Amino acid sequence: MVTSLDRKLARDLWRMRGQAFAIALVIAAAMSTFVMSLGVHRSLIETRDAYYQRNHFADVFASMTRAPRSIVDRVRELDGVARAEGRIEQYATLEMPGRTEAIRAVINSVGDGGKSDLNQLVILRGRGPGIDESGEVVVDKAFADANGIVPGDEIDAVIYGNRDRLKIVGIGLAPDYIWAIAPGELVPDESRFGILWMGQKALEAATNRTQAITSIAVVLDRGAVESEVIRRLDALVEPYGGTGAYGRDDHPSNAFLDNELMQLEAMTRVIPPIFLLVSTFLVYIVLGRLIRTERQEIGLIKAFGYSSYAIGWHYLKFALAVAAIGIALGSLLGWWMGREMTTLYGDYYRFPFLDYRVSAPVFVTGGALAAGSAALGAMGGVRTAVRLNPAVAMSPPQPPVYRVGMVERVSRRAGFTSVGHMIVRHIARWPGRSAVTTFGVALSLALLFSTVQFIDSSRIMLNDFFFRAQQQDLTVSFIEARNEDVIYELAALPGVIAVEATRTVPVRLVHGPRSERAAIEGAARDATLTARIDADGRAVPLPVSGVMLSRLLAERLDVRAGDEVEIELLGGRRTKTLVPVTSTIDELVGTRAYAENAVVERMARDGAVVGAAQLKIDPAHRDDIIAHLNEMPIVLGVTERVAAMRLFEAMIDRNIITMIGFYVAFASAIAVGVVYNSARILFSERAHELATLRVLGYHKTEVATVLLGELALLVVLALPVGCFLGYWMAQLMTAMFSSDLFRLPFAPSRATYGFAAVVILIAALLTAAVVIRRVTGLDMVRVLKSHE
Repeated sequence: MVTSLDRKLARDLWRMRGQAFAIALVIAAAMSTFVMSLGVHRSLIETRDAYYQRNHFADVFASMTRAPRSIVDRVRELDGVARAEGRIEQYATLEMPGRTEAIRAVINSVGDGGKSDLNQLVILRGRGPGIDESGEVVVDKAFADANGIVPGDEIDAVIYGNRDRLKIVGIGLAPDYIWAIAPGELVPDESRFGILWMGQKALEAATNRTQAITSIAVVLDRGAVESEVIRRLDALVEPYGGTGAYGRDDHPSNAFLDNELMQLEAMTRVIPPIFLLVSTFLVYIVLGRLIRTERQEIGLIKAFGYSSYAIGWHYLKFALAVAAIGIALGSLLGWWMGREMTTLYGDYYRFPFLDYRVSAPVFVTGGALAAGSAALGAMGGVRTAVRLNPAVAMSPPQPPVYRVGMVERVSRRAGFTSVGHMIVRHIARWPGRSAVTTFGVALSLALLFSTVQFIDSSRIMLNDFFFRAQQQDLTVSFIEARNEDVIYELAALPGVIAVEATRTVPVRLVHGPRSERAAIEGAARDATLTARIDADGRAVPLPVSGVMLSRLLAERLDVRAGDEVEIELLGGRRTKTLVPVTSTIDELVGTRAYAENAVVERMARDGAVVGAAQLKIDPAHRDDIIAHLNEMPIVLGVTERVAAMRLFEAMIDRNIITMIGFYVAFASAIAVGVVYNSARILFSERAHELATLRVLGYHKTEVATVLLGELALLVVLALPVGCFLGYWMAQLMTAMFSSDLFRLPFAPSRATYGFAAVVILIAALLTAAVVIRRVTGLDMVRVLKSHE
């Protein structure tokens, strides 16, 4: 049954529709962010888990130089191992028609028709390769799409030093290559790096590895201890050049996906609570003002027999009705944004299926949080309405006591006009309300600043990683470490200006009971083409002796400068050396260790000091140099710094700019909601005063200045508060969005502060335009009528 109070509620909502919708927008922003981030997060997790289970993604992995296939049977006999499978993984260089740049690929062996027990290949188009059909391969979908490859095409490839013609028989995907990135790269480049699958016997023949394998994948028994299985597997493959077994958490593809999931989870924890906090303030202000202006109506309603409970429930329903509008709008917006984000992720992660599905509990939880925040904001006004005595409520409220205070004395000495006195006096008379308005606008600016500054962080990372840390034009990686002769050979190429040797070796660092897998990167102390840049942008020199660890790696090992760590090489001679930690570096990418080339050579004890070469070249000879490098059988791949930089920039522009666009809209909605509600409240409360000023001869612009001047002053006061809040909020968000793979620097520019402030000012100006229209259209006769 529709009661009289319900009809009053409908009239109140319609009369205050602008303010109600402004609050609903803020609630919708919270709801949409919650639905989007949690929906995408759960969709990715469910898709990943289903894909892993359906295609039997392994739990433990190990690589080696060469091992007999019979070792797989020995691995299956280890305690805790349920299943094991061995295969060949071989890097190759592809030659695409009309392409001069180096294109790399990793070829994996599979059974007949692409079948395998673990890390199963999904054929999307075409068919799988025959087990011994020479040259038949399946290509991963991302590489095929980026290069326009279809089944039936043929590609020339250099495999294990031999040139072969590959026939594309299918397009597919596999769970161990959801995120495929070439060695030494920062982001995937589908146009230059691909994943291929070839029949087992065919790849054995192409690589001269008959009945041999180079990697093993293992599925654990239920309840098995992963670390113990890794220890036993590592000991088993060590004689065959094993580079150290590792679990799923350290698998590159899974680690990158986990990093993205962590950032989505952080977004859910940080952003929606800010919106809900603002909506709580707005409901508190609007409902409190509504109850103050309806004192007499409340008294009359109680006098007619309505209970305090009925009155309280009536005003609580006002807040819940506004929340319901915001929940409905936010649910639709969040669902749409989630679909867009899922499409974006589908372009980067290689799933055979990725659907955005939001379960009912996500909507229910988000709706409950939004309704709870609105109800919390309504509690203050509801409590006031419930406690009102009918006799007291129906009498006029006690007029405020006016006295000369500090504000009046200061404004008089400052030479304020009468309008200026009115503005500052009203702010001082209601400090709590003014503070809430200021804080709401400050929160919107803080949210905007803390998200936009990610662009600055990304640009700083781009500059440090690609311009300062890397001065080379090309990075040439070799199939295996070489002696110094290869440096002289590269330096003799026409157009090569400078060549520097580097070497990266996989190691296990041990300090007391703690151990970590990492890589030691070696370089010359006087190197000019590479540098190590810390989070503050300083270049850190290599130590003369010992190793330098990244800060995060040092924290995991619980070591400080001066401590010693045991370094075990994973691969080669598997030497163990006790080395002092000379220094640490707080860097932005990865968890690595650094040492001078001579130190790495002493640990490796193999006389091969060159794992890769950094080349500075004359751009005019670029095509000839790359063509020559592609002809060298010892070259594994060639990376161009400019191409990698452009790819990273494109990723930033597409991913981060899209998210920034969402948050600019959200922050603007908060600013509009706070300023508009404050303006409407001020207008309603001061309508009698403004109409009186008009009767006394004040011009419309002067009367509008009284109202808008107060809003302008509050917005201006909110700017420094918002910058302060944004500074700390941005630091919190930067820390929460950082991971083992990437740590964004906190380095906001002045332009970011200015951009956030300008957006808030524009939102305030648009709101002011609406208020001016109401002030200029003020009906003085109606407003000045006396209430009986």
